[in-house]
Amino acid sequence: MGVGLIHQIIVHEKKKVLVKKIVSTPPFAWWWKLHRTPLSAGWWKLNYAFAYNRTSRRVFACCILRDQNAQFKAIYAGCVGNNVHNITLAALNAFRCAAGLAASEGGDPLEIEGENQTVFRLLRGEIPSPNETTRELVGQCLGEFNRLRMVWFRCVEPHANVAANRLARIAMNTEQTWFFVDNLPAQIAEILNIDVNGHYVP
Repeated sequence: MGVGLIHQIIVHEKKKVLVKKIVSTPPFAWWWKLHRTPLSAGWWKLNYAFAYNRTSRRVFACCILRDQNAQFKAIYAGCVGNNVHNITLAALNAFRCAAGLAASEGGDPLEIEGENQTVFRLLRGEIPSPNETTRELVGQCLGEFNRLRMVWFRCVEPHANVAANRLARIAMNTEQTWFFVDNLPAQIAEILNIDVNGHYVP
């Protein structure tokens, strides 16, 4: 899945019934589409990444939320899962954290960028959940979407997700947890600025 492939889940309420329509752009030929809604002027962006310790089976994630002007809004980094048995479950734990952060901070409509293609395929229903644990995590991720009007997925390469990857590794190595909406420490602010230059600003 390339950087240019965007997937959106449009969630709207009609007669108090939530109706989900999954829309994908080529190269996938399938989609359910009643209408196409472009990204509005007020969209937010959330980058997430995770680091998985196979020995301890702990998952650490970093989720960075920015507005349409690339202004920092919130960041979470820390442990998001214990006794996690494989990389797919690690990625789902990280994604659940990312979706929850966006919903709690009002990041709506939202574009989520991450690197794990399997997560997006599970959420779109392209591949079945192999076990009950996976199904539960997928359901929890989709549940967070019910709190948002619109969510776009974009699968990116690591070079487009530098800050989230770097901070997830730092969280794992230090076993620390951070949550900031302002007053960023200088080290974290510097990493975020490097990510903006060249990613948000060509």
